[in-house]
Amino acid sequence: MGDELERLFKLKGLDEALVIKEQDLARFERSLEERRQSVESCRARIAEQEAARKELVAQRAMSERRVSDGQTLLKDRRSRVSRINTERELRAGESEITSIIEEIDGQEEQLLVLMEKVDDIEKVIDGLKKELADFAEADHRQIEEESERIEALRDTVAGEQSERDSLAAGLPGPVKKRYEQVRSRRGGQAVVEIHQGSCGGCHMRVPPQTLIEIMKTGAIRVCPSCQRILYVEAPAA
Repeated sequence: MGDELERLFKLKGLDEALVIKEQDLARFERSLEERRQSVESCRARIAEQEAARKELVAQRAMSERRVSDGQTLLKDRRSRVSRINTERELRAGESEITSIIEEIDGQEEQLLVLMEKVDDIEKVIDGLKKELADFAEADHRQIEEESERIEALRDTVAGEQSERDSLAAGLPGPVKKRYEQVRSRRGGQAVVEIHQGSCGGCHMRVPPQTLIEIMKTGAIRVCPSCQRILYVEAPAA
């Protein structure tokens, strides 16, 4: 295999390995980001529920105050009625007492509803906090390990990218340009082996003369059909 063709072959191997590592890196980063988003989403839901609980507690306190005020008023009106002497004033006082009792009953019913709502939302908050604690317990170590693995993989990719660029820089300009063009058009596969006289990329027959030239001189030749650069693996000793 000629020097340029051998360099292209090595470049092909580096590019293929880099593609796999970059895909792994993207997958790891996506997985890590999904974990972080799950944690943030849980925290946001807790904050939302706690804000709703705060509003309900304020409404409950107001309702309790109204019940208490109503009971105070009722006690006062009953005391007054007990001192009334005329039938007319007595009927008016009893009517007012009935109205106050109805108002108190309504406020107590509302208070019970609010108390149930507060209890329900507190259960939701407790569930979300447990979910968040589970996230923290299960993911803290994993996230650290994943972050370390991502950083290590980034370093590896950067090193191999540097090696790849150095290798590509040693190619003649036209050869490098052809390689990059074919690689971008052919899904990253720019250099393929000839298998039984056919292109390993498109499987079309390679002219015998092209095969002979590659085998004898290591010349850079391309598939007439797909334009991929061809090579022949040297037979094992």
